[in-house]
Amino acid sequence: MALTPNWRLRVRIAAALALVVGVNGLLLAALAWSALRLLSASGRSVPIELGLPLTVGTLLLAAVGLVAVQARYGSRTIVSGLDLDELGELDDTDELEGTNPRTLDGRVRRLAAQADVQRPSVAVANRAEPACLTVGTQRSPTIVVTTGLLERLDDGELDAALAHEVAHVANRDLPVVTAVAATVAIGDRLLERERKLRGVLAGMAVVALFTGIGLLIFAVPILVVGVVYLAVSVLARALLGLNSIALGLFSKTREFAADRGASQLTGEPAAVASALETLDDERSKPTRDARLHASATLGIVPQPLAFERPAEDGEGEEHWFDRWFVGQFSLEAVDEQASDGPPGPIARRKERVKTWFRTRIIEPVRTRIRRVLAWRPPTHPATEERIDQLRTLERRRRG
Repeated sequence: MALTPNWRLRVRIAAALALVVGVNGLLLAALAWSALRLLSASGRSVPIELGLPLTVGTLLLAAVGLVAVQARYGSRTIVSGLDLDELGELDDTDELEGTNPRTLDGRVRRLAAQADVQRPSVAVANRAEPACLTVGTQRSPTIVVTTGLLERLDDGELDAALAHEVAHVANRDLPVVTAVAATVAIGDRLLERERKLRGVLAGMAVVALFTGIGLLIFAVPILVVGVVYLAVSVLARALLGLNSIALGLFSKTREFAADRGASQLTGEPAAVASALETLDDERSKPTRDARLHASATLGIVPQPLAFERPAEDGEGEEHWFDRWFVGQFSLEAVDEQASDGPPGPIARRKERVKTWFRTRIIEPVRTRIRRVLAWRPPTHPATEERIDQLRTLERRRRG
């Protein structure tokens, strides 16, 4: 039962790949322009002058090469922090020795033979998150399964999850999704730098305002950091928007096609739906580790594989805004200021003004800022929508 991608998936993959090449071309153009400006500011000149057609051609060729590198090494880089246990060539008897948990290698070998594709290698990651994803290249793919997934799925659901990944290999969508995931990782790294710069900028501003003379000392550093912060923030948000377009071009079609392929390989659309439902229920909230956040793009459900981060870094995104601005208008702050004695008419009026200002202005602004800072492009269609389509396939199969 050979699985072949439909024309719609191929067209969308081609469009997404063209967009990824364009994004990388823009990044290279921005870097080249910045380098030329720095050379000009230092009084040096570039001896080689290229015409517009040759410049565009060079950037396009470099962008294609960069995307090829991303497609080859991107997914491996995204999960490089995981301690993967490659199963290699095993047989089902190795399950007794613990080297082939739940006969993973045999299951994948059987599914790959059904789909008429090269057998992917299998690796197990000792992670609590239930996740299953495919990394590597189209010629040498590797299906990564976490121990959390092995603990939560029954045999039918496990076959369905593995069949979903084999269907991705058969649909030949691995190179483009790997390139997109690499671009998502670049955007995540920029967002990480943005958060750090924002913390530095807020710290310098607070010191400058509360020390008085510090305003003169920190004026130039604040200006420099502020300009860098704005540049990084604009670039990061632009990448997020472009990633959203790229993912929107093919993510739904890609996942729906893999779900249908898994249903054909297992003969049980209900098992695929059950696996999705179980994994979606167990899905944890994403963390802020930049290197592995993009792994959500590669999985059967958008479950990122990320390291735990120190607790003191966990609230950096809201720390400056909540502590130095919102906190001044919180109910606790109002109560503390009003608890010294019976409030007079002026004090009561001030409290009402503060309460109104907090509920009508501060809280909506804080909510919007949190939404903007936390927004990420969706990497998968809604699980409920996928389950509905699979249940429709199940009804057709039985009817």
